[in-house]
Amino acid sequence: MSVAQGTGVIELHELQSILQERSHRKAVQRAVEVIAHLVPSCSVTLMTINSRGRLRIEAWANIAASIIRSAERSFNQEGLPKNLADIVHTKKPVIIDDLSSYADWREPVLPTASWGGFPILLHGRVIAIVNVQTIEKHITPDVVTAIEPVASTIALLILRYEEARELAVRHQQMNVLYEMAVTGAQATNEQELQARLDHVLELIGRVLGYGHAVVLLYDPQREMLVLMASRGREIERVGLEMDVHGHKGVTVHAFLSSKPVLVRDTRRCAEFVEGLWPARSELAMPLLSGGHCVGVLDLESPKVAAFTRSDIRLLTPFASGLALLIDNQQKTKQLREQATHDGLTGFFNRRMMDEMVPMELKRAARYHRDMSLVMVDLDDFKAVNDNLGHEEGDRLLQVFAGCIRKITRSSDPVFRYGGDEFLLLLPETTREQAELFLKRLADFACPELITTLGRVTFSAGIASCVSDSCAEDLVKLADDRLYQSKRLGKGHVTSH
Repeated sequence: MSVAQGTGVIELHELQSILQERSHRKAVQRAVEVIAHLVPSCSVTLMTINSRGRLRIEAWANIAASIIRSAERSFNQEGLPKNLADIVHTKKPVIIDDLSSYADWREPVLPTASWGGFPILLHGRVIAIVNVQTIEKHITPDVVTAIEPVASTIALLILRYEEARELAVRHQQMNVLYEMAVTGAQATNEQELQARLDHVLELIGRVLGYGHAVVLLYDPQREMLVLMASRGREIERVGLEMDVHGHKGVTVHAFLSSKPVLVRDTRRCAEFVEGLWPARSELAMPLLSGGHCVGVLDLESPKVAAFTRSDIRLLTPFASGLALLIDNQQKTKQLREQATHDGLTGFFNRRMMDEMVPMELKRAARYHRDMSLVMVDLDDFKAVNDNLGHEEGDRLLQVFAGCIRKITRSSDPVFRYGGDEFLLLLPETTREQAELFLKRLADFACPELITTLGRVTFSAGIASCVSDSCAEDLVKLADDRLYQSKRLGKGHVTSH
């Protein structure tokens, strides 16, 4: 194959030899060297552009490496110059036959210099550009004709490499999604879920290349986003909460809108709130399952414009997998709580009482420790249901349960015994201490316990491990003493 005078000749075997190179890097380097031999006194570079707009010069000929790295830094810091941006926009070759008349050229121009850029496309996007700059000869149509076969060969090389790389990445992504599914099946409690989420974030970060990422779960009872897992920095603030109503922020916005929120420069974003580390760009992905948002995957970077719309497309299947993992664990937890807890008050149910109380009593007897059982019942509760309705009765039970919860310790199990009766199991508590506990409960200011029938009071019966050691059934004894109290009138406590 020959071209116009002054331009070299390229033979078919040279193109074949490029394609036969064993490594991608050697092949593209050989290709730019072939172009450099075709056009007298020219320099050639091959630059790739990733989906985030980051540019890297992969191969070059007749130009110093120091100039290459300097140009690479300049392009990535200041953005693409107009000649390269035009190629990305039009997806067509751009020829500047006289650089001295081109006002937007960044570097000093040598006499008679000209430049040509040849795009390489993948899936309709410019992924690389072959740049040719001459000194002694302008780039004419004949020169373009000579360069185009080699540029096409480079395009084949890059396409082959990119397709193989995409296949490998997809394989890795499928492995991560599979591990996420397995992880979700293994997480049976909150601690295991946190460990699994940490593991999944590590996988996503390693495969997709994200440095800083956190997962926040939504707690519907408190209406809070709670930090559960992180990658990239050691975080001692697991459990950090964000109020979804009173707290602004990119993460909260993504949760409330159920849509991804992309911030290219946090300094220009009024919603951005400084988080766990300095960030210049942020991407928040809502975790959606069954039409509702169960949390947020939040990514941050110290670099401006680190994320693009393509990151949203890339992360969508992983966000769906995380949402499914979280939703499954929460549903498992909900089913477990429904089997062990009373739905109205949130206390343990009668089934759990039958399991836990004998076990705790045996432990107290074995180690000769104090323990008190307190049976509590609301006074004249039937009158509330009859006169004010069952809805008001349910509300009062929930309010009273909240009062008990504020007075008891985390180590004090509470059971809904039935109707308006509650059993409190108080470890390390003598009869006298149990009486003081009930006095605090009676004195606890709770205006919600006042109805049109008056203030709702309670009666109680106490049975203690040490004081009543001769009793065969302390639960029954506490219940019997409760009814003794009720026969005495409202607000009584019987302990012996």
